[in-house]
Amino acid sequence: MMDTSHILLQTILIPMAFSVIALVAGRAMGKNTGWLVFAVLAYVTGLLAYVTLSLPYIPEGLLKAEYYWGPYIGNFTLIADGLSAPIALTIALLCALIAIYSIGYMEHEHRLDAYFSLYLLYAAGMIGTVLVTNLAAFFLFFELMLIPSWAMIGIWGTGPKERIAFKYFMFTEAGALSLLGGIVATYFLTGTFDVMEMATKLSAYDVNLLTVIVVAMLLGLLVKMAIFPLHTWLPDAHAEAPTPISALLSPAMIGIGGYAVIRIAYTAFPMVMANWPFVIGLATLAVITMVYGGVMALAQDDIKRLLAYSSISQMGYLLFGIASISVLGLAGSVLFYVNHGLCKAVLFMMSGILIHSFHTRSISKFGGLGPKMPLTATASLIAFLGLAGTPPMVGFWGEVFIFAGSMHTAFASLAGVDVARVLVTAIAIVGSALTAGYGLWTIRRVFFGQLNPYVKDAKEGSPLMVAPIMILAALAVIIGVYPTIITEPAASWASRLVEVIAALARTSI
Repeated sequence: MMDTSHILLQTILIPMAFSVIALVAGRAMGKNTGWLVFAVLAYVTGLLAYVTLSLPYIPEGLLKAEYYWGPYIGNFTLIADGLSAPIALTIALLCALIAIYSIGYMEHEHRLDAYFSLYLLYAAGMIGTVLVTNLAAFFLFFELMLIPSWAMIGIWGTGPKERIAFKYFMFTEAGALSLLGGIVATYFLTGTFDVMEMATKLSAYDVNLLTVIVVAMLLGLLVKMAIFPLHTWLPDAHAEAPTPISALLSPAMIGIGGYAVIRIAYTAFPMVMANWPFVIGLATLAVITMVYGGVMALAQDDIKRLLAYSSISQMGYLLFGIASISVLGLAGSVLFYVNHGLCKAVLFMMSGILIHSFHTRSISKFGGLGPKMPLTATASLIAFLGLAGTPPMVGFWGEVFIFAGSMHTAFASLAGVDVARVLVTAIAIVGSALTAGYGLWTIRRVFFGQLNPYVKDAKEGSPLMVAPIMILAALAVIIGVYPTIITEPAASWASRLVEVIAALARTSI
């Protein structure tokens, strides 16, 4: 077995340590602090890539690091498996490339030392949230995601940034308190904070009590995902945040709520996930979110608000995969997170190039930019096609797996065909056409047709801003051509969870 001592801990501690260095050195380095941040996050990305690619060759398909923390709290445990490793890798990659983008986009802003210091803390918070399995530590990292992002919106955002940052903070913090209540209740019942040890200790309790606890946790996590009707903070926060942070908030952070739903609900509460009305309720909520977000995106003229509502719709897809209770659906959810991360980051960075060049977010003022900005146009088309699930992009496999997984569960039901799930899945498939609709309509209005006189002097963005989006667009195609590097470890991990839930479902009939 390979020597993996402290490899996971490095992915969290190194960005946190360098956040202090960035704050001190940033006053002299200015925008070039971004290169230091990129180097740090590129190293973290390399570590996580090594771990992710090694999972099929590691016993039990996971890498675990455990450190004594203290009495009553338990150990500080980090796990990279088929669920957490691809998601952590996607976060690290996005953070590294968006650091380069920030050098060009933020060059005229003030206090870049503080910006890049908070940026590293934000990255550490997201990676830590995904890798840690002790729910006390999970909550601390969950809060560490919130505080730097709130500060960056409030300081470097646009519009009424202080009010919007406050709204973002209060919504997310209210959800976090609900999550904390569920964590404390679970600790009271089990005597442990480790999510991997909870299922056995909770098996003796009434499923109705456990459902109440799961709902309390899910309220916090669904706020983070911006699932309808807990979504109202997202269009404002993502539209008014500085564009590099929008490119992390939407592609990376909100999907972590979906990751946590899988990690906590499936691992610690399989008896609740085996409850048919509960998961059908989640699936219905997911479809409502998918359709609502897609319809609202179609109605937008502000390009960042369009992308924000698109993210709400995309989180509906992710939640639908989570509610599928199948290996295919869960593996599809992991693929979908990766796809959304790559493609939505491209689109937010594209919007930043347009805003940086023309000082407007109004789609009606664009038009005919394709010949003037061919690289940006190509990457944007790839990204929108990826969101729409068009082959050969990785989003195609994500959608196919999610919908196929839900239908498999419907027809594999021990009580006969699950008509309600078939109906919900059919509505979701039809509703997915909305993604192609607002995506292609946006591409048409921005990059094709007659050149709008307002943007007649358009030219391609700076290399610092264009290179990251081309890399991410290329990866969306490459992983789509060969998705096995993600689906193999994800399916291996998911099969163990689904077997437990299937066994519980059989005993309840």
